[in-house]
Amino acid sequence: VDVWFDSGSTHAFCLEQRPDLQWPASLYLEGSDQHRGWFHSSLLVSCMLNGRPPYKALLTHGFAVDGEGKKMSKSKGNVVAPQKVNSTLGAEVLRLWVAATDYSGELSISDEILKRVVESYRRIRNTLRFLLANTADFDPAQHAVANASLLEVDPAKDMLPVADWLEIDRYALALARRLQEQVTADYGRYEFHRVVQALQGFCSEELGAFYLDILKDRLYTTGTDSKPRRAAQSALWHILQTLIRLMAPVLSFTAEEIWQVLTKN
Repeated sequence: VDVWFDSGSTHAFCLEQRPDLQWPASLYLEGSDQHRGWFHSSLLVSCMLNGRPPYKALLTHGFAVDGEGKKMSKSKGNVVAPQKVNSTLGAEVLRLWVAATDYSGELSISDEILKRVVESYRRIRNTLRFLLANTADFDPAQHAVANASLLEVDPAKDMLPVADWLEIDRYALALARRLQEQVTADYGRYEFHRVVQALQGFCSEELGAFYLDILKDRLYTTGTDSKPRRAAQSALWHILQTLIRLMAPVLSFTAEEIWQVLTKN
């Protein structure tokens, strides 16, 4: 039996026979060379048997090459081993490189490229550290009454309703909402490199260069339980929750680490 008929009929004796799986498959994922291989043979066999493809969607990707776009080989000495990256830079950097690379073409990797990925990861992580540090004394379970005066101080009420936030806090939340809509759509299209670009841009521009920079005076100089500070913390808490959920599919270890800090009580 030809190998392509063998692989092309796997949906019939795998997806259709196992109760824990579904037919057709949600996604067939393979390299770009499979358009004339597994993708094609699966399509022919399924259309013959069932009159339709065995998959709802196809996703093809390029292959890993070195920084100059050359095929990696041991003889050339240009191989970047995932195990080495994992042991030296960590799994999160490797995951971020994969997600940040446009897989519709070849995926370039080198020490120089990984250095840039490390810087991107550090920028995201530092932003998250700032959000965590400035919500450390904030209890979102304590809710204040809407439309209370900003001059009032109620130390038992941490989370303020959006109506009591400053305008810039509401604007920052709107930016986070826009990020959420964009990233969710990008995930739905499997455009993970756009997800990473959006997260990096939000952390460095909308937050780092704008909102958090302006917010520091209010966080550090107003009263601990003052409503201006609690309003800022309320916004930061919501933004942090958004970022954790959006980054979790890509930076799953970091998201889990942050989640453990938030739910330690």
